[in-house]
Amino acid sequence: MRTLSVVSQKGGSGRTTLSVNLAVAAERAGLSCAIVDLDPQASGWKWSQRRKSEAPEVITAVAEQLESIQTKAAEGGLDLLIIDSAPHADRAALLACKVADLILIPTRASILDLDALKPVLELVEMARRPALGVLNGVSTQTSLDVEEARDAIKARGVELHAAYIHERVIYKRSLIDGRTVIEAGSDAKAIREIGGLFAAVVERMGLEIPAGEVAA
Repeated sequence: MRTLSVVSQKGGSGRTTLSVNLAVAAERAGLSCAIVDLDPQASGWKWSQRRKSEAPEVITAVAEQLESIQTKAAEGGLDLLIIDSAPHADRAALLACKVADLILIPTRASILDLDALKPVLELVEMARRPALGVLNGVSTQTSLDVEEARDAIKARGVELHAAYIHERVIYKRSLIDGRTVIEAGSDAKAIREIGGLFAAVVERMGLEIPAGEVAA
């Protein structure tokens, strides 16, 4: 089993949206996946309650339960555990980082979001785990701010996912009835974005896609 922790210290970075979309991509690729929602707002858990499918399972928890949850998940044969961390919670985020095989750091291209990267990177360094940054919520209109953000992130020593996750209506609309962009199926560009990010996660975590299955 592998564990992916999605960590950001700033609200609105898109942690939950990426967590649920990656979880469904994993299920579509033939991997069993579950999400641990550490956010007190429980957005991921609420999304799961609106779904017509039991998978992926989403549970709410506190960070101190993570090791126990991880052990039970591994014993149960789970392939991928995704931890949706909480903003503004250093201890919870640090514990999420420590149990991760890979830490995914979503950030928007604003200066406030980039400033919020510093405490996250300090947690990553303390946890001594590999990390991957991803620019999320990027405008579909070309902007110099995005290129400046890429340079700023790389200057902080973070490996950055090559593609952007753009600001698209389908990301929010699909969540309303407990779906993801893959399940909605109406925006090919969004599907490719999630597929590309999932492929990057699979590669870096050493996940094995079951024979005959294709990653989203």
